[in-house]
Amino acid sequence: MSASLIMTTKEKHTNKLIKDMGAVFTPVFYIFGFVAVASAVIVCGFGPGTIITGLFLVLLAACAAADDNKGIVPDLLPILIAVLALVKFFISNISIHSIISCLAGAIVISLPMFLVALFVNKGFGGGDIKMMAATGLFLGLDKTIIAGLIAFLIAGGYSLLTLLTKKKGVKSKVKLAPYLALGCAFSELFGSVFLELLHMSL
Repeated sequence: MSASLIMTTKEKHTNKLIKDMGAVFTPVFYIFGFVAVASAVIVCGFGPGTIITGLFLVLLAACAAADDNKGIVPDLLPILIAVLALVKFFISNISIHSIISCLAGAIVISLPMFLVALFVNKGFGGGDIKMMAATGLFLGLDKTIIAGLIAFLIAGGYSLLTLLTKKKGVKSKVKLAPYLALGCAFSELFGSVFLELLHMSL
C-alpha cells in the first residue's frame, strides 16, 4: 500500500514537472531564446564556453517566459541550471576559490529572499528563490551580486513607475523572474568587464 502511494506521489510530481514546463513555450521564449544564443555568440565567440553560456541564457529565457506566461518558474529549470553549473565546473579549471565563490553565490541572494519570504506574506515566490540559488551556483559570488543589484533596481524602478502612473496598485504582484533573468544574463555576459572596470577605478 505504501509503495503504491509513493509511486502515485512520484507520478504526480513528474506530471507536474512536465505540465509546468508547458508554460515555457511561448513566443516570448522563442524571441528571448534567439536573442540569448545570438548574444552568447557575439560576446563570447565560438567555443565550448559559448555553448555553456548559450544554454545558460536559454534557460534564463525559459524562466522569464514561464513567469510572464503563468506566473511560475518550473522546478525543472533551476535543476537544469544547477546541472549546467556542475558541467561548467568540470570543463573549466576548478579551484578551491572558484568552488567557494559558487557556493557563496548560491546563497548570497537566494538566502535573503528566502528569509523575506518566511516573514513577509507573498514576499518572494519559491520559484524565484530556487532560480537565484541555481544561477548563483553558476555565476559565482561577484557576478551574482551584480545580477541581483541589476534585477532589483530594474524591478523596483518599473514598480515605482507603474505606481506613479497608477497602472498598478501597491499590492499588485510583480513577476520577478524576467528581471532576475535579465540581471543574470547581463552579469554572465558583461560581469567580468564590469568587475575589471570597478577594480581599475578603486
